[in-house]
Amino acid sequence: MYLHIGDNLSIPMNSIITMIHADSGKSHRTGISYYDAEVINVVPEDKIKTYIVTDDCVYASGISLKTLKKRIDEFYSILKNK
Repeated sequence: MYLHIGDNLSIPMNSIITMIHADSGKSHRTGISYYDAEVINVVPEDKIKTYIVTDDCVYASGISLKTLKKRIDEFYSILKNK
């Protein structure tokens, strides 16, 4: 299954390693600068709310960590009820 992370972009949920809340959009404050991977900005830098670390790269999303987690939880809730 895929997770919509903004700007008409969806990524496979099984490729997500972790998601990190972006503090004021400053990558050096979140520790994301330590990842040795390409960072793909889905939104302008001042609008970044969450960094999503995957197998291949890091996505900078404008969607809050809380919302992304809610989407994942809703997906697994639907699977559980079937």
